[in-house]
Amino acid sequence: MSQRGATNVRRGLVATFCLVILYILAPWPGPQAVLHAFIVLGLAPELRSYLNCTLLAAAAGWLLELGLRTYAGMGGTALGNMACALLLWYSLSISPPEKHFTYYLQIVLAIALHTFVVHFCVSLASGIHSWGYGWQWSLVLLPVWGPIAWRLYRPPHMR
Repeated sequence: MSQRGATNVRRGLVATFCLVILYILAPWPGPQAVLHAFIVLGLAPELRSYLNCTLLAAAAGWLLELGLRTYAGMGGTALGNMACALLLWYSLSISPPEKHFTYYLQIVLAIALHTFVVHFCVSLASGIHSWGYGWQWSLVLLPVWGPIAWRLYRPPHMR
């Protein structure tokens, strides 16, 4: 197997493992939100294909809606995830970050955008809902999952 094929298999296994853990973490919405943000904003843009990026983001959205009992499972989270993951994928492809700080800045802006877009899409799909504290968990624990995403991402000029 070539190096590229082995890398794709490894990324696929990490994505599958994270999706399984996302569903298992359903009783704990805080850590589940952090893993959800890691999947959508950390793993999905790294897949190098916009179709794979979109599919992983949609799967994470559907699994989050299935796991949380307070959300109506109408697809708002999946739609918001797809929009934000594609936007971050495009942003990283046209201007890959050269340092950790610029990557973290892009991720922080993506978390803020992801929060508003997902809640807007969920409001359109199912009406008024509670926001929760998932976005705050994601921002506070960015120093934990950010380096993992940076290590998996490896910008084109660093490969």
